[in-house]
Amino acid sequence: MRIGLRPLFNLAERSVDTTFTSTGYPDGWEQPNCGVRYRYKFTRGPLRLRAQGQTLELGFTGNYQIEGSTRACVSGVVISPWTPPCRCGFGETPRKVEVNFMSSLSIQPNYLIKLQINPQKPKPTDACKVCFWEQDITDNVMQGLEAEMLSSKQSIEKQYGRIDLRSHIISYWSRMNQPISLGLYGWLMIRPLGFRVNRLVAQGDSIDLSVGLRARPVVVSRVPQAYLTQVPADWDSPHKTDGFQIRLGVELDFDSLSQILNRSFLPVDIKPQKGPFRKNIKIDSLQLTGTDAQGLQCRLFLSGKYAGKLDLSGVPTWDSTAGKIQLREIDFDLSTRHRILGKAADWFDKPIRKWLEQKINFDVASMLEDKRQSIEQHLNNIENGPISCRGELNHIGWQGLEVRRDGLNMRFNLQGKMECKADLSKFSL
Repeated sequence: MRIGLRPLFNLAERSVDTTFTSTGYPDGWEQPNCGVRYRYKFTRGPLRLRAQGQTLELGFTGNYQIEGSTRACVSGVVISPWTPPCRCGFGETPRKVEVNFMSSLSIQPNYLIKLQINPQKPKPTDACKVCFWEQDITDNVMQGLEAEMLSSKQSIEKQYGRIDLRSHIISYWSRMNQPISLGLYGWLMIRPLGFRVNRLVAQGDSIDLSVGLRARPVVVSRVPQAYLTQVPADWDSPHKTDGFQIRLGVELDFDSLSQILNRSFLPVDIKPQKGPFRKNIKIDSLQLTGTDAQGLQCRLFLSGKYAGKLDLSGVPTWDSTAGKIQLREIDFDLSTRHRILGKAADWFDKPIRKWLEQKINFDVASMLEDKRQSIEQHLNNIENGPISCRGELNHIGWQGLEVRRDGLNMRFNLQGKMECKADLSKFSL
């Protein structure tokens, strides 16, 4: 998150007076002791802003003109009148002084950045020596100027000492609650829970604020509704962990899977085991559906001698070694088995089961690995207004499988790293 300080600088440039004078100027005098009096006019040049680390420096070069008089005093008793005024900066190049305000940055609750203003001692470029005895009254002028700076500290801190990020945090929080399209892979819901500050660094005319996001992201296949939550009152406490974990739900629709299998493997003829039966079974098509017992039912549509609908069921299981979902524990529906196959049933059981085990499996791991690059490309192309994200996917892990009536729901755990940046270069107070 980058906070441009130029608006703050421009506001200070417009607000900070360009001319300072001693008390009562031009008629009144400053009198630090019995024997000296002076009055001055100070004009500041353009403000300079420099940011580095956790400090901001606001400075300027000032020009001053001063006149003063002296008189003789003994133990506070005046024994001579004031001498005629002696001058510096009149009829000559004004005397110069460097003035700086140093500000330290700190993170406060309620999404605030605090600037602790610390005026520095003014540094005169050249001294002001007046009258023929060349009395140096530069220190007197600097003390007066320093007093002015100290008195203005509270005013400066009140106007510029706090940068409130809450309105911007609310804006980005709202945007992060919106679904983000991942193309063919569904929709990413970031679901933010909180922000934390990782690093605060000032550089040039900007503050770079590294903000960590605590979230509970999920990827869904259907267009979701916005997930709306309230912004927490304060920053999160710092957290040592890095990266993200996303629970990815992949839904395989049985109608689509059936069409894929039909196009890829059917029709097919299956030969019986050794026996007196010479006819093959011709499977024209199949249809997959889910059962109430977390099983998968496969209906085979047969033609020829054994025409009819033959029902089988099995249990889809995850093979972690192969990275596949496979059909196991295949069993026949006895009513359709006897009605369709009749006396040939025992001879066809094994070849049908073997064929189903070979064909009804889905190489999910290879599919996800093949798509890893595409997923990372989408992670690196997430943009939502001034928010842009860059990430990498490190690991895809299997979490579980649920059989529904209309399809398979697979759950994966995606682990990786993502960095989101919000450009607040147009930040204004």
